[in-house]
Amino acid sequence: MTRISNLDDLVRSAESGKWTRRTLLKRATALGLSVPAIAALLAACETDDEDDEEAVGAVDEPDDEEEDDEDPDVEDDVDAEEDEEDEEPVDDEVEDDEVADDDTAEDGEGRYGGRLRVAAIGEPATLDEHQTTAGITAEIGYCMYETLFAYDENFEPIPMLLESFDVNEDATVHTFYLRQGVPFHNGEEMTVEDVVACIERWGEISGVAGNIMEVTEDINILDDYSFEWITSSPYGTIPVALSSNTQACVIYPRSVIEDAGTDDIQEFIGTGPYRFVEHVPDVHILFERFEDYAALDGEIRGYGGHKHAYVDEIEFIPVPDESARVTGMQAEDYHLVMNLSNDQYDALANQDNLRVEILPPSNWDVFFLNWESPLMSQLPIRKAFQACLDHMPILQAARGGGDFVELDPSLMMEPTPWYSTAGEALYNIADPELAAEYLEEADYDGTPVRFIATQEYGYMYNSAAIAVQQMEDAGFEVDLQIYDWATILEMRANPDEWDIFVTGHGFVPDPSQITYVGQMNVYPGWWSDEVALDLADQLMSESDFDSRYDLWEQIQERAYETVPAVKTGDSSVIAVWNVNVGGFTEQLQRGIPYWNVWLEE
Repeated sequence: MTRISNLDDLVRSAESGKWTRRTLLKRATALGLSVPAIAALLAACETDDEDDEEAVGAVDEPDDEEEDDEDPDVEDDVDAEEDEEDEEPVDDEVEDDEVADDDTAEDGEGRYGGRLRVAAIGEPATLDEHQTTAGITAEIGYCMYETLFAYDENFEPIPMLLESFDVNEDATVHTFYLRQGVPFHNGEEMTVEDVVACIERWGEISGVAGNIMEVTEDINILDDYSFEWITSSPYGTIPVALSSNTQACVIYPRSVIEDAGTDDIQEFIGTGPYRFVEHVPDVHILFERFEDYAALDGEIRGYGGHKHAYVDEIEFIPVPDESARVTGMQAEDYHLVMNLSNDQYDALANQDNLRVEILPPSNWDVFFLNWESPLMSQLPIRKAFQACLDHMPILQAARGGGDFVELDPSLMMEPTPWYSTAGEALYNIADPELAAEYLEEADYDGTPVRFIATQEYGYMYNSAAIAVQQMEDAGFEVDLQIYDWATILEMRANPDEWDIFVTGHGFVPDPSQITYVGQMNVYPGWWSDEVALDLADQLMSESDFDSRYDLWEQIQERAYETVPAVKTGDSSVIAVWNVNVGGFTEQLQRGIPYWNVWLEE
């Protein structure tokens, strides 16, 4: 951070246009300047257009979010500043603790400086966002990569690397206008060539993107900062797809794409508030503040809007052993920790140096049924499975019960606007006698149900164990097969290998991102109900929320009626961070926005 220690330094900074009026005012006050001297100094940062005064190229600190739209004269600015300082007079002598404003964020909350240490669950398989849906890659990548859209506080897409975008009436032509002057970490400016190259590569790798590419007719470059995306049929969810941070369409320089092709990228360059420094395997991944970051004007808006790069550095340290992550947090080796099990809550909740909170629900556990297997292709058998399950004992075994779990029929979680109770009469039936009737209707002959699960994720194994007991009580024969997770991933892709598998589904902001909805008839389980397929096509093409919500309720109702999967309930996780960490938001369903976090120490 630039330090101002004397009047000559302050004058040079004012003349160079590096800071806003408010920043210069605070520095001048800290140096004890008189009101006339401050007025002369502020004149040095004036521009020809008063409306541009907040955009004078601040590098070291963001614009003040509470700055009035009107630009008062210098006397009013000084009076306002004195009011903010509890009417302390502008004195020739300033206490040492007042001079410390250099380290305090301009919005009056955050503090600049320090290295944020994060205990990660291990090493990411890749730092190439296009390649994987892995949460660890997404969370680490948040620091350095950005997308064309981001999710706001209501999980709605808003422009991030875009100035604006338009869509025609039938949602077949999307026109995107990029922000100009956005630098990559290598100093190059982002242009349409970079963006289109990334979209095309993402379309080759990502399943979600592949669905869009199937209806894409052309992507036309209009000029250096705009392009058209033309589809053969309406596709209203392109902004949603371009907002996701898992297997995200992050924007790399075209040169990085050309070198990598569809293999993992080797240069980690983005446009985000932090730039990659080094990756030393089994030691750390280190980032530092990108001083030339092109921050959006205005306020923080969920995962979008203005981003405050408060800390100097962010260090992700791989700590695969959970007990080591726990003791490291207790010993203050780390400021934040990824993914602690709920069993650790009681051990950590009373630590004076830690904050421990149960977060809003962000996961739902689910059993997938294989529509292409001889058993589960029969609706009465699927309905028997649905009817025999008592969800709360399954949730308690899987996630710990109490405040960590809740029964909820909605496949879209709160606080999204998609929450719905459609089909709830078929949720948590818990009726083994009804299940037995369905089995009799299907002429079930005792063929064992191949139920595959893993012990590597405890909640999956525990869910399966309780479900198997309930199935057997209803008259099912069950062959519970336990494998490592990598084997499960291979097996579930083969419809000949299984009948049921268990997994968890993370929070998504849009129903098109539910695996077996957005990838219907493709995701393992292969939900192929013709009515649902038609509804899903309409959901993807429609852009009006009210129309889409009506379609979504019909899809959820159809899911309960035809049983492609059975959701057990919602679950929460714990968040643990050091008391010296500030800016830690509750909106964590899509990962931690590290750029808005600061250190008080």
